[in-house]
Formats: sequence, C-alpha cells, structure tokens
Amino acid sequence: MTLPYNPDNFKQYQPVIEAYVKARDQAMQKFDPEFYAACIEKLPSQHELDTQPINATEFVTARYGLLSAKEAAIVNDFPLPELLSKQLSGQLTAVQIARAFIKSAIIAQLATNCVMEFLFPEALEKAASLDAYLQQHGTLRGPLHGIPVSLKEHMCMKGHVTHASYVSLLGNVTENTCVTIQMLADMGAVFHVRTSQPQAIMHLDTDNNIIGRTRNPCSTMLSPGGSSGGESAMIAMHGSVLGIGSDIGGSIRAPAAFANIYGLRPTSKRFSGMNAISGGKGQESVPATMGPLARSLDELDALMNYYVNESKPWLYDPTCIPLPWDTKPELPAKIRIGVLFSDHLVTPFPAVTNAMKHVTEKLAQLPEFEVVDLDPYWLSEEEMTQAIDTVCTLYICDGNRQQQELIHKSGEPLLALTEFFFNPYGGNDALSVYENRKLNLVRDNMRLQVFQRVFPHCDFILSPTYFAPSEQPHESFYWGYTSFWNLTDYPNVVFPTPYGHHVERDATIPTLRDNRYEKVAWNGPTGGQLRYDSSKYEGGPVALQLTGPRFRDETVVAAAKKITAAIGIDRR
Repeated sequence: MTLPYNPDNFKQYQPVIEAYVKARDQAMQKFDPEFYAACIEKLPSQHELDTQPINATEFVTARYGLLSAKEAAIVNDFPLPELLSKQLSGQLTAVQIARAFIKSAIIAQLATNCVMEFLFPEALEKAASLDAYLQQHGTLRGPLHGIPVSLKEHMCMKGHVTHASYVSLLGNVTENTCVTIQMLADMGAVFHVRTSQPQAIMHLDTDNNIIGRTRNPCSTMLSPGGSSGGESAMIAMHGSVLGIGSDIGGSIRAPAAFANIYGLRPTSKRFSGMNAISGGKGQESVPATMGPLARSLDELDALMNYYVNESKPWLYDPTCIPLPWDTKPELPAKIRIGVLFSDHLVTPFPAVTNAMKHVTEKLAQLPEFEVVDLDPYWLSEEEMTQAIDTVCTLYICDGNRQQQELIHKSGEPLLALTEFFFNPYGGNDALSVYENRKLNLVRDNMRLQVFQRVFPHCDFILSPTYFAPSEQPHESFYWGYTSFWNLTDYPNVVFPTPYGHHVERDATIPTLRDNRYEKVAWNGPTGGQLRYDSSKYEGGPVALQLTGPRFRDETVVAAAKKITAAIGIDRR
C-alpha cells in the first residue's frame, strides 16, 4: 500500500527546519563568541570541504591553533582511564574536560556537519555537579564520571525534540528517555551533543532534509557512512570520548570503517535500544542493536564492561539478556583467523583487497595466528544471493508502510538512497505472514550454515566491512558485507588498518562477477557505465571487520586487540 504523498506539504515545514538549525548554530556562537569567530575565519569554506579530500582531523590539533595546548591534550592525548584518574588526582575537572570537548565538537560540526543538537548548558551543569560530588565525597560518581559521550539523535531524550531525521517529527518532544542514555547518565557520563543520521535511518551514508550531508573527517569530500555517520564523524574528530550508535544493516560498522575508528555491533539483546525512534518498529526478523563507537578497543571494551556488568541493562529493558561481559575472555593459544576476501557476490574495490592481503600476510608471519582461507567453505554465489535478497526484503516487509507514514506526512523530498532502500532491486510489496515466515526460515538456515560450515574451520572471520574504502556521498548501494551479519546475528568488531586508498595503485579494475548485486555496486542502480573512478576515493581509509560466534562478543574484541597490535594500530 502506498500512502498519499504531497510535496507541497514540505513548504510549511521550512520555517520549522530553519528555526531548528538556527538554534543549533546559535548554541555554538553563544558558548564562546571569540572561539566561534576564530573557527569561522580559520577553517576551510564549506565548498572546499565538500569538494576536496581534506583531512579535518588536523583541525583539533594544537598546531592548527584553534585549541590551546591543554585543550588539545585533553581531547587528543588522554584515553578514558587517564581522564578519570586526572579528575581523581585534581589535575583536571569535569568542567575543564567538558569545555575542551565542547570546543572540539564545535570544530567537528563546522568541518563535517555532524550535529543535530548541542546540549552545552546541560553538559556544563552536569559537569559542575560531578566536580562538586568529587570534592565532597573524594570519589567518582561512577565509572564514566565526567566523560563526554555523544549520542545518535534518534535516541529519545525527555523534554527534547527527537525526530530521527524525519521532518514530520520536528515537533516531537519526547516524554521518555532512551534506556541506554539513562544508564550512561547514572554512570556519570556527560552528554554534550546529539548527532546526525540519514533520512529513514536506512542509508550507509548520512544525509537528510534537516541539516543536509555529513562529511567524512578523514577526507571531507567522502561519506562518513551511515546511519550512525554523525557519530563516526564526531568520534573521529575527537569531539567526544565515546559514542552510541545503532546497527540493523551496518550502521555502526560502516561509519566506523569510513571514519577510521572502532565500532562494535554486539549480538542482539545485549545492548538496549528501548525508547528510540525507528521506521522499522515491530519488525523482528532482522534485529537492530545499539552499540559503541570509540577511538580504541580498550575504551570500547571498558564501556561494554561498565554498561553490562555495572549497569545491567536487563534491569531496565526486559528484552535484554542477563549475560555478564567477560572481562577476561580466553583465546586459543593459536588463533585461527578465517579470511574471507570476497563474499562470493560483490568484488571489493582494489584498496580493500590490498588491505586484506597486507593484514593477512602480516598475521600469517606470526606464531600466535593461523590463517585459514575460507573460500572453499563459504556460501556459494547462489546462496549469498538468497541471503541478501532475504535481508533486503525483510527490511521492508510492511511494504514501507511505517516509513511512508513518517516521511509522507511532511511531503519532504525522498533522497536517492531512500528511494533505493524503498524499492531494492525492483520489489517493495508487503509480505504476508506466510511469506515472512518463509524468509525467517531462510534466515535461520543461513545462520546455521555459518555455524556448521564455516566456524568449524576458524575461531574468527576476517572480512571487508564494505566493498569500497570510504564511499562517495549518496553511492552506498551494497550493504551485504555488513547486513549478512545482521541477518544471521553474529557479533562484529570493526578496526582500522594502516592501509588506505591510493589513487594510482588502486586504479586497476579487477575481474567482475555477472550478478545484479555486482552491477549495482560497481555500476550503480541504473546499471550504466562503471562508476569506479580511483581519483574520487582519495583519502579514504580501509577498515576491516572481525566476526565471532554469537554471544561471545568479548572474545571478538579480545581477538581484534591481538590483530591490531600485530599490524601496529592503536588509539586513533
């Protein structure tokens, strides 16, 4: 069923959009007018940022001149444990930390357009109360005392507008707070910013009709990924210590990969998503999950420990499983890394294949790893086609009814990737209960095939996160390297590599497969000429994905630590 859609309705929302964006921008100016003016004067123009491969992470260094040496040290040099210890010792206060990260968040916004709403007054008030608590009691309020945490905007906050990038919800002041936000607040976290997500929250890119496109900090002409692209940009710009995103098709992992940081998609039901807005509520065939993005695996691991073991999400959300986070996971003496260069459906771009080869060769030289080629054991092209057909169909099992209810009401223009999502590969009819159940059986069989055919040969699976390095804006057409794992619900960690796209080296096009997913990935949805132009990916990093058995998320993190140590990757 297609709901009425009248683009003329959008006109009445224009003043609302303008007021919303104006309030965000005024928050930056009001915080520190002199600092804001310096940023406007010194940073590149919006046109330059959109059209050139600018590394925006340079803007938060002391040498760039916007942050003082002390502020730059706070946002760049001190990991989570050190920020806590420096508060305990009196070397830093929560207010000093908050002010430094507010400044870097302002720089992040001006460079990448990643912010929906700033929370500066609340952040400073919370930080001051934490300082008072520490002074009075001589101890920290909780394990995240004074730690700036950024939040994907679709997570509800009581008393704040939460719209999830749906223009029709710009007046939606929510009465409840997302369970995860409340848990983090109780642990002492300071929330200073809510970040952007794309229209429909179902793109591996971040663009919407409220604030527009978010840029990639590593190369501003590229995409930051999606749908948690505002989070990946904020973390990569050192605008917060930790970020919370969500993932139903790659929405934590693709942004983490594109922005060259770390991300975890936990096994479902280990991290609460209660009280968040979604266009897919009630769809249970492909579970969504929230999870963290961070600049290091140690910080990601620490957050999961605090979140699961100390805060216990099952006490607040009955859908969460009461499974503790193992802080001392055991790994085999010789870790078998199963390597999947291709999913047998879409051929990766040269930069991704090169990164996979370099990492694999490095691991093969070390005695603690055994590298296993998974090509003989992996699903066939026909099986992978069925798997990706299934996940794409299950996303829109209601024929897009809920998405249309949220989008059509305002008449907001449908962005190209929204139209692509609504009509993937030519079909968007609502499923009958029988049809949905049949696809659930396909899903369950795919999960079983991985368990029976693949994991007997390896402990973990190393694969691309995405078939390209950081993608061009509006061109993220194939999700299979991430969405397959949403369908089967195996946990993943994304981690950076030392390797990125090289314009000359990665110009050669490999031999391609002859299937519709390959054509969409390499040619675009119209199936025209090859869209690959090596020069358009300049500055794009390549991050890889590690997958492990279900509910053994801790071991995946632990194994990823071993791999990143082996390839010389540390905190970003």
